[in-house]
Amino acid sequence: MPFKTLGSRWLMLRTRSNQPVHDALTGGKTPRTLEVLDSNKSDIAWEAATHVGDYVIGALAKRPALVLSQNCDIENKQFIQVAPIYPSDDENYIGKLIRGEIISAFRMPRHPPEWTTESYADFEHVQAVHKSYRKRIPGHFRLSPPNILKLQQALTRYFGRPNSFDAGKDPAPISAKYLCTQCFYRDGLATSVKLSRGDSFAACTVCGGVGWVVQLGSIGTR
Repeated sequence: MPFKTLGSRWLMLRTRSNQPVHDALTGGKTPRTLEVLDSNKSDIAWEAATHVGDYVIGALAKRPALVLSQNCDIENKQFIQVAPIYPSDDENYIGKLIRGEIISAFRMPRHPPEWTTESYADFEHVQAVHKSYRKRIPGHFRLSPPNILKLQQALTRYFGRPNSFDAGKDPAPISAKYLCTQCFYRDGLATSVKLSRGDSFAACTVCGGVGWVVQLGSIGTR
């Protein structure tokens, strides 16, 4: 990610001849001099270089990480999915994690000697790390079975959120039946309403939920 002080800017690296670094290396050349270009002030089209993209100036951090890939993927795939673990002394933030009010992070309590402060794994910063970075170090350990279940629930809650239509905001895109997401995910019920294209969604009369998904079977049978 770019440095915070740079905002949304990237500092791109190009050869003196304005050739992408990747192209130069692929051609067997080792550039001795590189130009540093501000991405916000350059007319270079990023996609015009290669499918690999451009080399940029970045920051590399070495910190604990939570491995999200399954064992078979770790052994057989080239990349491992990890979520970086950040320490936090913000009691308010940790309290929200404990109460389940934050879905983009997973609480990692103190675990001496690896870390001695309350921490969290950030799902927003999940990275694909090449397996060559994997080292068998003493600090490696597995979550307990109950915590593995909590992690699975947290990942499902964050990445498995349904793409729903919201009551009071969205019109029905097509004429079909729509199902209340809250009834299904919370209570295991199938509560449906039949709407015509352009109709407004209302709150569920059973649970008060405001999210709706289209019932796929009703599209082909209407």
